[in-house]
Amino acid sequence: MGNSARLSWPEPLFLAAREGRSREPRAAFTAAGDSLRLGISLLFSVQAVLNKITRPARLDKPCVKPGPNTCLMELPTIPAQELRDRAQGLLLGMACGETMTGTLPLTSLALELGESLVARGEIEPQLLLERWTRLDPSSRPSGSSITGQALRLYLEGFPAQGLAEATARVVPDRSGDGPLVRALPIAIAARQDGALLKRWANQSASVTHSDLTSRMAAVASCLLARDLFTRGLADSLARVGQALREEAPLRLARVLRYPHRGDLPEPGDDAVAVLSQAVVALSTSVDLDTVLEEVENQDQTNRGTLALAGGLAGACFGIKPSSPRLAGLDSALRQRLQILADRLIDFEAQPHSSPADSRGAPSGSAGPD
Repeated sequence: MGNSARLSWPEPLFLAAREGRSREPRAAFTAAGDSLRLGISLLFSVQAVLNKITRPARLDKPCVKPGPNTCLMELPTIPAQELRDRAQGLLLGMACGETMTGTLPLTSLALELGESLVARGEIEPQLLLERWTRLDPSSRPSGSSITGQALRLYLEGFPAQGLAEATARVVPDRSGDGPLVRALPIAIAARQDGALLKRWANQSASVTHSDLTSRMAAVASCLLARDLFTRGLADSLARVGQALREEAPLRLARVLRYPHRGDLPEPGDDAVAVLSQAVVALSTSVDLDTVLEEVENQDQTNRGTLALAGGLAGACFGIKPSSPRLAGLDSALRQRLQILADRLIDFEAQPHSSPADSRGAPSGSAGPD
């Protein structure tokens, strides 16, 4: 009876009595209570430390900036002129990279998208398709690309709604690099609004690409460009990976990690491979010229990688006025890109909103474009 009663006591109470702290029940219970309180206190202290370590950081913190925008970002302070230089670097670097291939279809699409966004305040698929199909054929993506196929269908009378799905049936099982490049102006236009940036990047990709990989890669490229204005590559990749941890396909998520020395980029010319090749080139370089040289030295060099790597390098490092790549740009194109960058900066500083994306969450994949 005594044994069974003793064994049924709470362990701290039993130990307190056994160690002879007191033979009186009240004192024994007090000692046990002190033990329990100490244990609970230690437990909560350990839990608090673990919470600080494991709780994911919020990337979209509220900002004091007034206006109807939601999920505004607290970004590191950067002088206004430096921000303009980096924004111009993003667009000029994109053009410098693509110029190495001879023609500029991706840059042309990005220009039309950026100018449309500033004029209309939102992404309008039919308006974008009208602008893109009015481009000179030499300034449009090739007919073998996903965007090229989508524009062909649109010119043949297929409506904007459902165009991406129809294109995916024509060019199945491919993810495209076009949306990653043409969406780069959005990195400036929605710099402080992470939710809006993701929505616009998704919408811009969804005009021609229905697959998740292409759309999510477009979102990733915009987030990365936006963070590179004020952060280094390692920090930027970590933030983008965290922001898209629940949405990005596994293969894309792997690319959003800082490359170790000796890591090789993904081969191919699809959305994930192009982003991988640009990130690896950026990780081993110090300016636009060395980034583009690194891309040229990779096993497979393609238009999308050159344009994306050039844009990201311009956002990260800026572009030296003495850069030979910059000197090689057509002066009229250079001026148009600089004006657009400034307009996007001014546009971003004004209150604006965009209707919710009918598709919901961010965006997906198709074929090289």
